[in-house]
Amino acid sequence: MMRWLPLLFVALLGTTLTILVEAAPAPELTIEFDENQIYTEDGKNVVTCNLCATIVEDVVIMLENGTVTDDQIINYIINTCARLNIFSNPDQVCGGMAAIALPTIKYIFSTGVVIPGNICGMLLQGQECGLSDPESLEWTIAPSSNIKPPVNQPSQPPTGSPTIKVLHLADIHYDPEYLSGSNAMCGDPLCCRASSGDVVNATDAAGYWGDYRTCDLPWYLIENAVSQMATRHPDVGYIIWTGDLTPHDVWSTAKDENIMIIDRLMTLVSQYFPNVPVYPTLGNHESHPVNTFAPPEITDPEFNTAWLYDEADRQWARWLPAEVSSTIRYGGFYTALVQPGLRIVSMNMNYCYTLNYWTYFKSQDPASSLLWLSQVLEEAELAGEKVHILSHIPPGNGDCWTIFSREFAKIINRFESTVAAQFYGHTHKDEYKIFYDTVDVNRPVNVAFIAPSLTTYSRLNPGYRTYTVDGQRPDSTWSVLDFNTYIMNLTDANQQGSEVDPVWFELYQAKQEYKLTDLTPQSMDDLFHRMKADDALFQLYYKNYYKNADEAVAESCNNRCKTNMLCRIVITDIADQSKC
Repeated sequence: MMRWLPLLFVALLGTTLTILVEAAPAPELTIEFDENQIYTEDGKNVVTCNLCATIVEDVVIMLENGTVTDDQIINYIINTCARLNIFSNPDQVCGGMAAIALPTIKYIFSTGVVIPGNICGMLLQGQECGLSDPESLEWTIAPSSNIKPPVNQPSQPPTGSPTIKVLHLADIHYDPEYLSGSNAMCGDPLCCRASSGDVVNATDAAGYWGDYRTCDLPWYLIENAVSQMATRHPDVGYIIWTGDLTPHDVWSTAKDENIMIIDRLMTLVSQYFPNVPVYPTLGNHESHPVNTFAPPEITDPEFNTAWLYDEADRQWARWLPAEVSSTIRYGGFYTALVQPGLRIVSMNMNYCYTLNYWTYFKSQDPASSLLWLSQVLEEAELAGEKVHILSHIPPGNGDCWTIFSREFAKIINRFESTVAAQFYGHTHKDEYKIFYDTVDVNRPVNVAFIAPSLTTYSRLNPGYRTYTVDGQRPDSTWSVLDFNTYIMNLTDANQQGSEVDPVWFELYQAKQEYKLTDLTPQSMDDLFHRMKADDALFQLYYKNYYKNADEAVAESCNNRCKTNMLCRIVITDIADQSKC
């Protein structure tokens, strides 16, 4: 989640303030925008509850006023962004994003389903703004009718047992317009383009191989990365690909460009890994407008997500069996057997995303994806299969709706003996989450592995992961036995320039780095507690979290930063921070 998106959403709602005054007689209301109302000391995204509530109330009045034109709304968005001084080019960024998003927002409002008093509580769920009608948002997934089997601690595989190497690609964010030497300090959500303005200082120029600032990746860096992956890891059994292929130019996205980027990247991976199965999922950036994933009952082609699901089905068909087509086209999710005993479940967690406007339209298990997950896991349990769940947005992340995360965690708890591992991206960081039992709340039951991004956006080295998984054998656990993170140092690569290919290297191996005997939930919980007590160990985790990026590592991590990072590990529902 990018720190400016919630603010821009609220700014979009706030356009009604001035427009309302201009369109109809009303008492003038003045909102003072204070930088301290927007960000906390550690840079966390905050818009105060009172400010949000005022803006939501105004936007409702405006949308109910039939005299307000789209141009007036867009102009007000531009003016609001200018007042907030959040972008150097509000006409382009704020005006462009408003023009793209406004039709969807107006359509959703016209349905009469959204309860305005719930918006701030959902959008700013970490701030406890409150909900005017919490009962309307409450729901549960019916529990499995089968009794949960006894939980047995899985045994470690015998020495010499077969293993599978799995490659994890996350958050590539290819930018077709990346231009070496262009302005990397443009003040917009995405820079390093010909359109990013003049380079004032030499240090502001974008590096050849990429840039630590708000820039995505050039094609030649991505091709270099995938090429060296194929050379270094010829023994990959399969690839998991957790989404976000397109760049962060959210003000100028288009369906055709998104499809072009998806096709080019899928074809690239197919060329370098011609005989390797790939199991993909959708990131929030693949949609247009960005983040918008409508539930299946929205059939209007101007607003539904069928175009993206159809394209995903077409692209993924090169790797997936034909029988998964129906659920991909319905809701962007599927399940497939990797080999006897191991099943992949690819979820569409964009349905829980609080920056998805459609979440305010329907937050109650959109596309029935959690009910479907529970049924798939029940069938897998009966068949004696183990399951790997993959998706883009980690449940429990601050931008995944709390009730969705809660219900997901309950399903994980029920099927803890079936779900062998979970894999996510989205955060761009190298991290993990622990799920705990709902009864014995201190007993860890599952681990979610969150892979680092290939993109440098922002302040990061490019990176990727491989996992060593327990392989095909009698009573295989199919669990993750170890993982390795690989990076290139962007500073060194840019100093070498275009004539020398960047050097990719192993940053660390998990068991060795953190002195782990295994990667079971118990061991990863033990690592969490050791990091609380051992600051040197935590600082090692912090370094790896940022993929050893020079600027971030030089800053180190103070007590507030440490608390926030450790909390991320143990929170699987943003409303439950009891372990922080």
